[in-house]
Amino acid sequence: MESKVNYTAVGLFVILFTTALVAFGFWLGKYNGDTKDYRYYKLFITESVAGLSPEAAVKFRGVDVGKVETILINPNNSEEIELTLKIKKETPIKTDSYAILKFYGITGLAYIEIAGGTKESPLLVSDEHTVATIPSSPSLIKRLDESLSNVASKLSTTLDKADRLFNDRNVENVALTLEHLRSLSVQLDGYQNEVRTLIQQTIALENNATGSLNSIQDAADETKKSAANFNNVVTVKMGNTLDSLEKSSRETHALIQKIEQTVDRGDYDLRSVAAPTATEFNELIAQTKLLSNELEQSLNHLKNSPSDLLFKTSKPTPGPGEK
Repeated sequence: MESKVNYTAVGLFVILFTTALVAFGFWLGKYNGDTKDYRYYKLFITESVAGLSPEAAVKFRGVDVGKVETILINPNNSEEIELTLKIKKETPIKTDSYAILKFYGITGLAYIEIAGGTKESPLLVSDEHTVATIPSSPSLIKRLDESLSNVASKLSTTLDKADRLFNDRNVENVALTLEHLRSLSVQLDGYQNEVRTLIQQTIALENNATGSLNSIQDAADETKKSAANFNNVVTVKMGNTLDSLEKSSRETHALIQKIEQTVDRGDYDLRSVAAPTATEFNELIAQTKLLSNELEQSLNHLKNSPSDLLFKTSKPTPGPGEK
């Protein structure tokens, strides 16, 4: 009877041991299958990972592609949390992809979302010898926390400055300034009629000045026209005078030639004949020089000041007993 119990125990042990070996073989096969179908990546996060636990989902643009394998504090940097991600091999994780910590609504449970990555970028390679690291990006909670911290800091600074600005002394100064402005406004209301009259006088003065300028412009135009007409008249008369002088010169020259011919023939006594003629000729030459000088002076004077023709008045000669 005792031998049968021993054989039963041995047989039961063999059966259990064989079952364990088979289960262990299946487990090894499953592990090897996971190794063939998945890749491992590292992720370092500098913010709190509260709500994230091992076996948490890893999503690629909202699609489940793996899970969080381990969560550890980085032994080389205590400010970082080191995550090991187990992700399917066919997941197109690129070198410009990044990971974000996200949460399921208001439950507080977290997961890892992989975003970014353009189709032109190369794949981020990770194998059993080298574990690639996926860059991390701040989560929405962290960005909001930083923004709120900055806003709170700026708001505190603004309130401090507002307290310094609106102290009792400045408030009294502002009240006094407003009172002065009110008084000034009342005074300005009293000066409205004077200001209106001044504006009307200014407009009238401007109109008068415009009329005067127009009159001066018209007078200048008339003066220019008169000067032009006078120049034309002077030019014509001078031309006629010069023609007359030239004609007189030619006649005088002809007369002198005739006298010379007569003298050469001995027809007249040179002294008796030439004496009256020479006197008249000398008087003619003197008058011609005088006329030329007066015409030259008149032309120079009109050229330098043509307006004297219309506007210059001669000073009357003082009478007897006047100075």
